[in-house]
Amino acid sequence: MPKTKILIYGIGNPGRQDDGLGPALLARLEKKKIPGLRLEVDYQLQVEDSLLFSDQDLVIVADALKTGPGPFIFRKVKPAGDFTFTSHSLPPAAVAFLCQKLYKKAPAVYILGIRGYEFEPGEKLSHKARENLRQALAFLLGILKQPSSLLKSSAIMAEKAEPKIKSGRRKNGKSKKRSPGA
Repeated sequence: MPKTKILIYGIGNPGRQDDGLGPALLARLEKKKIPGLRLEVDYQLQVEDSLLFSDQDLVIVADALKTGPGPFIFRKVKPAGDFTFTSHSLPPAAVAFLCQKLYKKAPAVYILGIRGYEFEPGEKLSHKARENLRQALAFLLGILKQPSSLLKSSAIMAEKAEPKIKSGRRKNGKSKKRSPGA
C-alpha cells in the first residue's frame, strides 16, 4: 500500500502573540523529524494552496481560535464554494473546493483550531495558549500514528440523518384533538 501523503499547514501571524499558534505547532513538529510529513507555514491560505492540497491524501490546517472551547478543536472540513473572493486569505473549505474544481482531487481536509487568548502585537504565546499547544501537539502526534482512520472517515461526505422523534401528537401533519377532560 502506498504511503499516505500528509500535509500539515500552519497558518497565522507569529508577530501577534497567540495568532502564531499554527506556526508554533509546525516548529515543534519540525523538531520531531517525522519522515514523509510535509510541513508548510504561511500567514493565511491562498488560491495557490489548492495546488499544494491536490498532491496530498490528508491535509491538516492548524490555526489559532480567538473564541470557543479550549484547548483545541479538530474537525473535518467540507469543501464549500460559497466564499467571497479577495486577493487575500481563503478559508480551508474554499481551498478544498478549489482543489476539487481545478485539479479534480479531493484530499481529506481537517482543521486543528488551537484556542488562543492574546492577539496583540508581540511574539510570545500566552501561558494558556502554550498549554493548549502542548495538548494539540500530543493529539496530533497520536493521529499521525494512524492517519488511515481519518482517510476512512473522510470518504463519507454525507451527513448522517438524525432520527426523527415521534411524539404521537401529530399524524399526517394535523394535530390530534383531545376532548376536554381526557
